[in-house]
Amino acid sequence: MTKLNVLLAKTDTLSSSFRAMTSDYIQFFSKNQGDFKGELKTYVPKDGMIDVPSERSDKRIVTTVDEKLDWFEQNSQQYINALFSQEATNASGKAKAQLIVDGKSWGEFTSLELLRLKSLVENGDFEKVYSTIPVRSDSELWEESKKEFYKDRKVFESSITSGTKKSVTKESYILPDPNISKDNGAKYVPQVAVKDTIIDLGDYTYQKFSGEWSHRERAGVLKRRQALLVAIVEALKEANDVPAVESTMTSKKLFDYLHKGING
Repeated sequence: MTKLNVLLAKTDTLSSSFRAMTSDYIQFFSKNQGDFKGELKTYVPKDGMIDVPSERSDKRIVTTVDEKLDWFEQNSQQYINALFSQEATNASGKAKAQLIVDGKSWGEFTSLELLRLKSLVENGDFEKVYSTIPVRSDSELWEESKKEFYKDRKVFESSITSGTKKSVTKESYILPDPNISKDNGAKYVPQVAVKDTIIDLGDYTYQKFSGEWSHRERAGVLKRRQALLVAIVEALKEANDVPAVESTMTSKKLFDYLHKGING
């Protein structure tokens, strides 16, 4: 069995890493939104036309929101689990209360556990991790991508737009004047006109990809965070003196609810 002094050493060691990680995530979500976006452009020149390589690109997304949150969850699990086990041990024999979230019980927690959870959930940086999650535009139609290189990564794609790239050639020609003959028009300066001819250069396609969340998903995690915070405050008011040693508040329970909406 893990002793309290081990939990204290572990949480003290990991707390700075957790704070640094949340700060890094805020920076990444705010400044690296391009890593969640991709696009695919194709271009096939018509026969006899010059190829334009710049019209082709295959920019793969670097990561997805789900992948980043999975990494966040995995790398904060040890700290969060140790944190609440420490509080449960410290609060042995102290006040406890049921934590009821959206009508479902998460279990019974000590007042110190609830206070620690409240401090974690209402922390400004912790909230900012979720409020800065990149979201895709609602003004476009998105479908889950079936492309093999995005398989099982929850990547969405826009519809493919296609068309033909065109250009214009200009040809100069002399406007004939029926009032001027070849003989008496020796000093005549003819009028020059320009004729535009549209030509097809090549066929193109364009498609965008996104590993971002929808606005609804981001709003959902922020709403659940607020609901959890309200539930914690209510549980603290109803705490009773009941001994506790081991915490059932785990990183999995916390992030399953916040990230995936899994309750219980």
